[in-house]
Amino acid sequence: MAVPDFQTIMRPVLVSLTTGKGLSVPQIRALVAEDLAVSDDDQQILLPSGKQTTFSNRVAWALTHMGKAGLVERPTRGHYTITARGRQV
Repeated sequence: MAVPDFQTIMRPVLVSLTTGKGLSVPQIRALVAEDLAVSDDDQQILLPSGKQTTFSNRVAWALTHMGKAGLVERPTRGHYTITARGRQV
């Protein structure tokens, strides 16, 4: 599957966090890629800037938007947990 938009990535991110323990961003990316069947080649496609992969960028945007909506929180740098509101969603 090609790299989906960040809105499509949001649900798999929430599902990956339902384990109850905090996950690092690389762990979240790995679980989301597996869930959405994003190939290794597709995960390596760079943004036009050439500084970040499209997949990493979209996972980051999904986390950012869900953080602002109160669905996830960042207890420490680079680690995320799901909130009670995120579980309801």
